[in-house]
Amino acid sequence: MQGTESLKILSVGDIAGDFFVPSYQRGYRWTDNEVRQLLDDIRASNGATYYLQPIVVKGRGGGSWELVDGQQRLTTLYLMFHYLRAAHLPSAIANYSITYETRPGSQAYLESLSGGLASTNIDFFHMFGAYQRIEAWFAQFEHRTVHEATRFYGFLFDSVKVLWYEAPESVDSRDLFTRLNVGRIPLTD
Repeated sequence: MQGTESLKILSVGDIAGDFFVPSYQRGYRWTDNEVRQLLDDIRASNGATYYLQPIVVKGRGGGSWELVDGQQRLTTLYLMFHYLRAAHLPSAIANYSITYETRPGSQAYLESLSGGLASTNIDFFHMFGAYQRIEAWFAQFEHRTVHEATRFYGFLFDSVKVLWYEAPESVDSRDLFTRLNVGRIPLTD
């Protein structure tokens, strides 16, 4: 949509493309608490529509997006898809990739999630920690893990929604990011 803005609701399973996280944003920093809360909330939704905060993007051409706001959520969702695919459901893939401008190799790291590389930079450390939290969360179901993973994947793919906002090309991304995040009130139940 050249020069215009677009606002729509997307299921997480419909998010697609290559996402670029510019250097004006902090790195991935979700802790065990945020990851666990998102897992718990998705499971508790029991397949009912569950809305995440908006994802704000700006087109870069060819299916590539500048991720203006939402990198913590998209990265965590990506890690969930990665776990589900690696541990239980080979067809459970995210239809998108994420690259961080300030972290060369971040896209490759998200594919490998090597514990040995986790200490090489702060983003990898937090990504690996979030992935371990996801593994531990599913492990709590013991003999029902595959069943829970299958249910969760269905919820995640179809029932979890985002408000998808495509900013016009004329908008300054850094200014938009600042306006979206100044005075942001922390989320609660």
